[in-house]
Amino acid sequence: MMTSKQKVNVVLDILIIVFASLTILVSVLMTFIILFRQSPTRSDRIAHLLCMNMYISLFIGCAFGLEMYCYTLYGHLHPGVSFDGDWCHYKAYLFYVSGCSFFYSYLLQAVYRLCRIVFYRKQFLQSSVIYFVGIILQWTMSFAQVMPVFLFKTSEYLPNDYHCQIALHNIRGLLIGLALVHMVPISLTTTCYIYTVVHIRRHAQVMKSTRRRACERRDLVVLTRVFLLLTAMIASGLPQLSISIFYQIYGYLPYWSTQFQWLTATFSVFCISVIIIFVSPNLHTFWKKSPSSQNEIYDS
Repeated sequence: MMTSKQKVNVVLDILIIVFASLTILVSVLMTFIILFRQSPTRSDRIAHLLCMNMYISLFIGCAFGLEMYCYTLYGHLHPGVSFDGDWCHYKAYLFYVSGCSFFYSYLLQAVYRLCRIVFYRKQFLQSSVIYFVGIILQWTMSFAQVMPVFLFKTSEYLPNDYHCQIALHNIRGLLIGLALVHMVPISLTTTCYIYTVVHIRRHAQVMKSTRRRACERRDLVVLTRVFLLLTAMIASGLPQLSISIFYQIYGYLPYWSTQFQWLTATFSVFCISVIIIFVSPNLHTFWKKSPSSQNEIYDS
């Protein structure tokens, strides 16, 4: 007979597994759609590549999260088991790598729109090869950047949650994770957004063709949406921060605190995986036919 505490844990575990599974499903579907649907313009091909990069990052992160919470659910149904070991810590490391890579995928989106608006005369900055190399660099930096989390044993096995992660009571570890996983890509993405907006305002009176103005408006709208999605992702981490502060003040963590942290995270990434479809103009072409002349306006 399960206790009320076990029932709450199991319900939260199932919700986390559901949202992680749905995100994986959306990511796989969108990746295959992007791969097998040809894009009519060069700009859309690059935008498709960057969207697919975001979905692959989401898929990998949620796949590790799903696997970890299947173990957690089993542990809550069969108390007393242990899944501690090297593989547990490797999974935590790879999970944080995928998270860091996802934030860097926002940066690549911001860099692409910045180049189309600010450096539109330099065509080599709008080459698919540049962004393919950027994706490789994104993953390389993510693996290297998060390595201290693994080497310094910042993550730990949580016996009550049956997986490894940076514990909510470990404020030093959380700050290290925040600095290594989030701060660098978020800061660079914010810088790109601010620089692009300032550039547009400074050059608002410059004479430009209708085609160039339309292109700038479209790219600024996309960049703003990307920045808002990034802000939403940051906001989804506030409960985790609040729970950590609560522990530092009162020295107590609710038994559901880790699950609540994961529930808000998985729900947020699921919402974002769906929202990306509607806020990315290049993805609209999959469901909505537009005149070919309109596509040509936005290609540069």
